[in-house]
Amino acid sequence: MPRRWLALVPVAAGVLPAQNQVLDVVDGETLYRGGWLVSTSIDIDREESLWAGNRRVDDPDAQHRTRVTTTTGVQYGLRHDLQIGFAVPYVNDDYVSNDGDSRTEGLGDVELLAKWRFHRWDAPRVAINTALITSLSLPTGANDESARGVELTPERQPGSGGLDPAIGVAITPEPGRWRFNAAILRQLRNDTDDDGDRLGSSWFAEVAVGNRFWLEPYPGPFMRLDVFAHWYDEARDRQDGAVLAGTGTERLAVGGTWAFRPRPSLDFQLTGECVVWRDANGDLTPGNGQLDDSWSLQFAIGYRF
Repeated sequence: MPRRWLALVPVAAGVLPAQNQVLDVVDGETLYRGGWLVSTSIDIDREESLWAGNRRVDDPDAQHRTRVTTTTGVQYGLRHDLQIGFAVPYVNDDYVSNDGDSRTEGLGDVELLAKWRFHRWDAPRVAINTALITSLSLPTGANDESARGVELTPERQPGSGGLDPAIGVAITPEPGRWRFNAAILRQLRNDTDDDGDRLGSSWFAEVAVGNRFWLEPYPGPFMRLDVFAHWYDEARDRQDGAVLAGTGTERLAVGGTWAFRPRPSLDFQLTGECVVWRDANGDLTPGNGQLDDSWSLQFAIGYRF
């Protein structure tokens, strides 16, 4: 498949802080040597307690949370099979509860990104690319914000407070106008500043299929529609060294991505997903602070040169 028709990829929401908001990360392809990709995205994640969702507003723990992350990413093709980059997120987190509200805003954790495409297979109108994906989250975001004199939990902080690595692999077959993607990634969380606060380590997996339903000859435009399933497995957080009971979950989400490239240098992407199954270890009960993921929406624009 000609490189000029490389497509966007729907990526994780809510697991990997920057990888989920940067174009062309969680797939098997890499930028061409000397190529640049600059992208900006706005990601909205919505969570609410089951009790608030069922309008049980009389429950003292009825709550919801909206987290908006604006991320700017820069990636560079160091070689034809190796791309590197970084991403800078800005976080705005609003939490509303009958017990009290909180709001945090500021720079999140800057991510260093690298992807090595270690295998490529070509045949007429078919290509399969496989890549190793790595990242390192730097503790640049604040992780000691408080409300009404009480320190907020780790998941409500702009930053993690840790030097957190991630590693994974992705494979992307592209037969004709179709595009398939499968990926699995592991994020490890650390308590670098030794304050006893730490997000839970996590797994993420994706299976996606897309079709370029509108494809004009180069340099004409194309559109593609993807559908995907995402699986998340997040361990419990810790605060002051103790395990937080209202954290940790497994969940399955489904969604879709509309991708539009009006010319080879410009990309637009709109992605939405909704959680369809969740196992919170029996913790979705009133008073424990556990939120039920509801939906996420992301808009991204990228410029290539």
